[in-house]
Amino acid sequence: MEDKSRVVYPIGVSSNGRYFVDQKGRPFFWLGDTAWPLFGQYSREEAETYLENRSAKGFTVIQGVLAWGGGTGMESRAPGANFAGDKPWLNDEPSTPNDAYFDHVDYLVELGRQKGLVLAMLPTWGYYVCDVQTIHMGNARTYGRWLGARYKDAANIIWVSGGDRIPTRYESVYRELALGLREGDDGAHLITYHPCGWRSSSQFFHHESWLDFNMIETWTEWYKVHPAVMSDCLLSPAKPVVLGEGAYENGPEYPLGPITPLVVRKQAWWTFLGGGFHTYGQNQMWRMEPGWLSTLDTPGSLHMSVFKEIVTAREWWKWVPDQSVFVNGPGSGAHLNAAARSADGDWVLIYLAGKGIVTIHTDKIITSAHCKATWFDPQSGEAAEAGIFPTGNMGPGTFPERTAQTFTPPSTSEDAVLVLEACWRIAHPPTG
Repeated sequence: MEDKSRVVYPIGVSSNGRYFVDQKGRPFFWLGDTAWPLFGQYSREEAETYLENRSAKGFTVIQGVLAWGGGTGMESRAPGANFAGDKPWLNDEPSTPNDAYFDHVDYLVELGRQKGLVLAMLPTWGYYVCDVQTIHMGNARTYGRWLGARYKDAANIIWVSGGDRIPTRYESVYRELALGLREGDDGAHLITYHPCGWRSSSQFFHHESWLDFNMIETWTEWYKVHPAVMSDCLLSPAKPVVLGEGAYENGPEYPLGPITPLVVRKQAWWTFLGGGFHTYGQNQMWRMEPGWLSTLDTPGSLHMSVFKEIVTAREWWKWVPDQSVFVNGPGSGAHLNAAARSADGDWVLIYLAGKGIVTIHTDKIITSAHCKATWFDPQSGEAAEAGIFPTGNMGPGTFPERTAQTFTPPSTSEDAVLVLEACWRIAHPPTG
């Protein structure tokens, strides 16, 4: 019997340009994780352990770099060798890729497929384009074409150009690389661009045909996630938006730290409720300091599973970011509360970044006369009924009533999620 829930790769973009779909047109929920050194530094055993862990937690996309040299500020002059001692390029020349190195990449791509993971692969870290120009106009298309052809039939991949750099002065090189990928795989896979801090790919390439979706990095300024994502969602033509790199859980270098599990959760909820998709990051998945594998189950990674479970319990792909849901209490900055509603008008999803009381327009539920309210703990996923309330809609009058309700989040949680859902049958009288 066919597993109807199984994703059929490769991933594409929905007809309205707002989200991802599989080959059967079914919505695909991007929940990413950052493992930049996956191909270049993880041993085979480490990679297997990591991918199994992320698959079990419900992650769907893993971001990693094919030509990796240690990360921004720590790059080696040429990309490093993998665990077996093989470098990605013979004689450190991108136009002559090393088959031995890419045999290991092949293995990881297939392993990812078996575990239900898309591998979002960066052909190179930006250092090798923008800093030392190892990849340049003379070899970028050749390298891209070779990669595209090699992975043409690997359905579970996405290409991510860039690599923590702005492309200024090197736009043509990145175009050549993207065109090479397109020529090599005949357009079989999506392509995006990963910029450096506080920027989006949309600032450089939004109108280019090869850029299938936008990717944002906010890094230290994690409180800007929601406005940054919403800004890209308003662009035309519409393209999906991914927060590709925020602040890493337990990351040590943040002036707005520490990056606690609460900050991790805020970034995820702000991203989705701003209209985008989230990539989580744990500091040790890229630093790989001694004992790094022991950090696979940090609280933030566990909370991403809860985040996905709550969001995907409803038709999430119909979401519309809508801060007008709040009558009072939207907050701002690091304390922003965020909301989205269903385009069908049958649910509203609200994230409260703290414990403050909020007043919500229950009349945003337009398909029934009453709505059911439920609190969710974003750490555990535990649900608690909050009552049934009038919406002011579907009544006998000509016009709907302006209806709102004040909510106080549970006192036991740092943050909270409130869901309002259309309620057609009332089991008890409305509260409030």
